[in-house]
Amino acid sequence: MENTYTYTARNIENPEQVVTFTLQDQHMSVDLGAPLEQMETILQQIDAEEGAEEQAGQGAQAKPWPKPLVVSLLERGVGPLRVADVNAGAKDDWLRVSAWYRAGGLALAPITLIDFRVDNPPAAQAFVEELDKRKSEVTGAFSLLNVLDYWFTWILAGVFVLGLFQAWRRKSQL
Repeated sequence: MENTYTYTARNIENPEQVVTFTLQDQHMSVDLGAPLEQMETILQQIDAEEGAEEQAGQGAQAKPWPKPLVVSLLERGVGPLRVADVNAGAKDDWLRVSAWYRAGGLALAPITLIDFRVDNPPAAQAFVEELDKRKSEVTGAFSLLNVLDYWFTWILAGVFVLGLFQAWRRKSQL
């Protein structure tokens, strides 16, 4: 992990809302961290349900989802994103990070990862600068081929080709 940068954003209005961004080379992973307090509450609810089932005589049955699975699901975040697909901006104490959701290798739709006031504006600005630096290393200058990276472009091209085919067919029937 030679080229790793990690930033944790905490919401000012809701300090339990924490998002951790990890930049590693040309990818970024996002951990929409469940606060420990929320995980503890969920695990207590599971314990209470298990206790109620044991008292009802159903405690001998196997549980379909044990506690470690629940904790694992709570800790799982968004998969690695390409740095080139991520946009971030920080102004005063506000941080907005969005990325393109990819389907079939092509950019389908933008998603907002966070959009709130953070508790450490200088660290947020440093994160945005680091992300921009890595993006400039990857993307370089604008290329016409970058436009072909979006589903919308291919859909428009398909409609255009279909329109040309229809026009050619009408012209040949005359």
